[in-house]
Amino acid sequence: MEVHYGVVQQNGAWTIIGDGLRFGHYKTRRGAEGAARRLAGKSSGLPVQLHVQDETGELKPPTRLG
Repeated sequence: MEVHYGVVQQNGAWTIIGDGLRFGHYKTRRGAEGAARRLAGKSSGLPVQLHVQDETGELKPPTRLG
Protein backbone atom coordinates (compact mmCIF):
# COMPACT_ATOMS: atom_id res chain seq x y z
CA MET A 1 0.00 0.00 0.00
CA GLU A 2 1.18 3.53 -0.74
CA VAL A 3 -0.18 7.05 -0.45
CA HIS A 4 -0.52 9.44 -3.40
CA TYR A 5 -0.53 13.22 -2.98
CA GLY A 6 -0.78 15.78 -5.73
CA VAL A 7 0.20 19.44 -5.80
CA VAL A 8 -2.08 21.19 -8.27
CA GLN A 9 -3.11 24.72 -9.15
CA GLN A 10 -6.78 25.52 -8.65
CA ASN A 11 -8.44 28.92 -8.84
CA GLY A 12 -5.11 30.77 -8.77
CA ALA A 13 -3.69 28.96 -5.73
CA TRP A 14 -1.74 25.75 -5.15
CA THR A 15 -3.47 22.94 -3.26
CA ILE A 16 -2.53 19.49 -1.99
CA ILE A 17 -4.92 16.74 -3.05
CA GLY A 18 -5.13 13.05 -2.29
CA ASP A 19 -7.68 10.29 -1.79
CA GLY A 20 -10.52 12.19 -0.11
CA LEU A 21 -8.16 15.07 0.70
CA ARG A 22 -8.01 18.69 -0.39
CA PHE A 23 -5.63 20.65 1.80
CA GLY A 24 -4.20 24.14 1.88
CA HIS A 25 -4.23 27.30 -0.18
CA TYR A 26 -0.67 28.29 -1.11
CA LYS A 27 0.52 31.25 -3.19
CA THR A 28 3.38 29.25 -4.71
CA ARG A 29 3.90 25.71 -5.95
CA ARG A 30 7.09 25.56 -3.88
CA GLY A 31 5.14 26.33 -0.69
CA ALA A 32 2.55 23.68 -1.44
CA GLU A 33 5.20 21.13 -2.37
CA GLY A 34 7.07 21.76 0.90
CA ALA A 35 3.84 21.27 2.85
CA ALA A 36 3.10 18.06 0.92
CA ARG A 37 6.56 16.73 1.75
CA ARG A 38 5.99 17.49 5.45
CA LEU A 39 2.60 15.78 5.26
CA ALA A 40 4.27 12.76 3.62
CA GLY A 41 6.66 12.59 6.57
CA LYS A 42 3.63 11.90 8.78
CA SER A 43 2.25 9.06 6.64
CA SER A 44 2.85 6.38 9.30
CA GLY A 45 5.76 4.87 7.42
CA LEU A 46 3.81 4.22 4.23
CA PRO A 47 5.60 5.04 0.97
CA VAL A 48 4.34 8.22 -0.68
CA GLN A 49 4.16 9.12 -4.36
CA LEU A 50 4.15 12.90 -4.85
CA HIS A 51 2.69 14.19 -8.12
CA VAL A 52 3.41 17.85 -8.91
CA GLN A 53 1.71 19.89 -11.62
CA ASP A 54 3.91 22.34 -13.54
CA GLU A 55 2.88 25.86 -14.54
CA THR A 56 1.52 24.61 -17.88
CA GLY A 57 -0.90 22.26 -16.08
CA GLU A 58 0.97 19.04 -16.84
CA LEU A 59 1.46 16.48 -14.06
CA LYS A 60 5.05 15.34 -13.98
CA PRO A 61 6.02 11.73 -13.17
CA PRO A 62 5.71 11.16 -9.42
CA THR A 63 8.55 11.35 -6.93
CA ARG A 64 8.71 8.54 -4.39
CA LEU A 65 9.13 9.78 -0.82
CA GLY A 66 9.96 7.66 2.20
